[in-house]
Amino acid sequence: MKNRRSSKYLGELTFRDKTEISKLAEEFFDFGWDEDPKSGDGLRSVSDLHVSPLEWDLAYREGTPYWETGRPARELVRLVEEEKIPRGSALDIGCGTGANAVFLAEKGFDVTAVDISPTAIERARTRAALAGVNIHFVVDDVFQFIRSAPTPFDFLLDAGFYHYVRGQALSTYLDFLWRASRPGSYLLVLAGHAAETAEGAPPGVTEDDLRFELGRLFEFLEMRLVRFEGPFCPEGYLGWSCLLHRPLVRGFQR
Repeated sequence: MKNRRSSKYLGELTFRDKTEISKLAEEFFDFGWDEDPKSGDGLRSVSDLHVSPLEWDLAYREGTPYWETGRPARELVRLVEEEKIPRGSALDIGCGTGANAVFLAEKGFDVTAVDISPTAIERARTRAALAGVNIHFVVDDVFQFIRSAPTPFDFLLDAGFYHYVRGQALSTYLDFLWRASRPGSYLLVLAGHAAETAEGAPPGVTEDDLRFELGRLFEFLEMRLVRFEGPFCPEGYLGWSCLLHRPLVRGFQR
C-alpha cells in the first residue's frame, strides 16, 4: 500500500451513497488486486501461499492439528458474554472444525464459516448437527469466497488467519476485510505475539504491527495480552486479542 493515511479520517467525511464510499476507499487505502509484483504481495488466493490446499487438508486427514482445541476461543466467549459484540451476521474466517462457529450460532448469530479444508468442514458440519444449530459452511479459499459473497458481515472472526497470511499477502488480506465488512462491523483478531518462542507457537506480531496494519481500516476498541491453549505449551502461548470496529461515516445507512 502506497497511501498510509489513517482510517480515523473517515469519521470526518460525508458520503452520498455506498458507491461513493467504495470509490473513495480504493483511492484512500490503495486497495486492489493489481499489486506491484516486486512487492511480493500480489496474491489472489490462499493457494498462492507456501502451504497448498492439499497440504492444509492433509493436516486434518492425518489427525487433529495442534491448533484445534475442540473448544471456542476463550476471548470470543468472554466478549460475546460481555455483550461487546452485537448479534448479527458473522463470518468465521478459516473456521477449522467449527468450535467457534457453533458457539456463535448457539448465541444467536447468523453464521457463515469458511475453510479451505474439506475434511475440516466435514467435521464442522458434524459438530453443528450434534449441537442442533444451523450454520452456512463453505469449502473455499476465503480470498475468493468474499468476491462472490452476497453481502458484508456484521462481525468477522479471525482466530489465527491474519498472523499466518500477513507476511505474504497483507494487501490482499486488507482488501478481503474491506469487502467482508461495512462501516459499523466488528472484527476480532486473535494473533500470536512476537515475543513467544515456545515450541509450536503461532507466527508472532507486535503491537506496532497490529496498529499499523489493521488500523488502516478499523479502530481498536480493545487490545489485550492473552494466553492461547496449545498442546506443547501447558501455560499457553502468549498472544493478542484485538477487538476492532470499522468506523461509521456520516450519511451511511447500514
